[in-house]
Amino acid sequence: MTLMRYLPLWALDKMVLLLCAVVFGDTARYGLRRPAIGPFTMKMTTPAYPVYDVGTFAKIKSGEIRVLPTGLKGVHGSDVEFLDGQRHTFDAIIFATGYRSTTHEWLKSEDGLIGDDGLARRRPPNHWKGENGLYCAGMVRLGIYGSAGDAELIADDIAEQRHRRIGAAIKPAAHNGHAGNGGSA
Repeated sequence: MTLMRYLPLWALDKMVLLLCAVVFGDTARYGLRRPAIGPFTMKMTTPAYPVYDVGTFAKIKSGEIRVLPTGLKGVHGSDVEFLDGQRHTFDAIIFATGYRSTTHEWLKSEDGLIGDDGLARRRPPNHWKGENGLYCAGMVRLGIYGSAGDAELIADDIAEQRHRRIGAAIKPAAHNGHAGNGGSA
């Protein structure tokens, strides 16, 4: 970034944080806590830094997406238990593990989706889907664009599965023996 040539990191951090406060307001109200150090300092000193997607943040503000507490106690099928005792059921569970994946340390999966290094074991384009609704995005070192492509594939697959479930639930009701017989009683 050009400004980094002329300004110290602390000044860039202050500018960006001020701009974020104007654009996003108090993100802590929505469960998004700000890191202790500024975004440019974090980017230059650690492998991870926060990124806010304006579309996603708008959905969080509207309540369409809800940020839940950090700290998972366990995942039991489609149920997730949090450290504070809350339990929620989900159609899909997506773990955003950051740049250094530790997934292989805690995920017990026999389908070979995740390798010993915490990344996808399979090569693109078939790397993103495991068994029983297990998906991984951004785990093949293709950067943000690879993650975006993975996310689209995952979203499409989840939508297709939901349509199949809904269709399967509707079909038996339509064929109950009363519809389509053409006669009268």
